[in-house]
Amino acid sequence: MAKYVFAKFKINNDFYDWEQSFYSNQPMARDAGILELFHAKQADDPSSVAVLMTASSFEVVDEFMKNAAEDITASGHILESTEVTKYEN
Repeated sequence: MAKYVFAKFKINNDFYDWEQSFYSNQPMARDAGILELFHAKQADDPSSVAVLMTASSFEVVDEFMKNAAEDITASGHILESTEVTKYEN
């Protein structure tokens, strides 16, 4: 069964700065079994970002987020603003 995670959150810097940090962490995410399918800023609020990922399990995503929290915060991602929705099919 495929697992999908949709995350919405705020950033405290420019989207393109956040995006560069996001890209630099993709190899680590892929090694953990997480593949980003989509990311974008909200059209009328560039501090609002959404990311859609697929993963081998929801636990893998939770563990990655915990282990990468320092890098995620350094990217400008405001962790406490994160809303995560999990889907499967």
